[in-house]
Amino acid sequence: MMRAFVISLALITTVFSAATPVLFAQQGPPARQHDDMMGLENQPGQGNPLSEEQREEIRKKIETIRIWRLTEKLRLDTTTSAKLASLLSSFDQQRQGIVHEQMATMREMRVLLKSPKIDETRIKTALDQLQKNQHSMQELRDKEYSGLKDILTIEQQARFLLFQQEFRHEIQSMISNARNNSRSKGPMAGQ
Repeated sequence: MMRAFVISLALITTVFSAATPVLFAQQGPPARQHDDMMGLENQPGQGNPLSEEQREEIRKKIETIRIWRLTEKLRLDTTTSAKLASLLSSFDQQRQGIVHEQMATMREMRVLLKSPKIDETRIKTALDQLQKNQHSMQELRDKEYSGLKDILTIEQQARFLLFQQEFRHEIQSMISNARNNSRSKGPMAGQ
């Protein structure tokens, strides 16, 4: 078990050390956790955002690690692991589409609110779209959990939910640390 943890930690460290220059070459204050989702990813002072290709490459690496660690943590056989990976990938792609739509709507609403003449009709349309996205996201979570029930035992379902929370927290901490390290090594560091 300790060996698996060490290997897992080494893999994550390798992925993030390789991705850090790309991810965090931007200088300035670290972005807040949900900036992308809230349409704030390209605010002044935050540096250059990642390209879609860079984001996708990093997402794929993280997903590979997640599946590998899930397979170990849930003690899955090859067949079950493949089924789980397929299910999660399908829902991740759908989720990604909803998030992109939400980001675009938040950007649009931000522009609308900065306008000298407020267009309440367009703002209401944007608000309705955000609410629709929230419902779509919840439906997606419900379908994903239902699909998990078909693949995993009760114990594995519980382990999955705990793993997801821990893994998400671990990734967020690594990103935050990498941003802080990148910022401290920026051009203003040491002055």
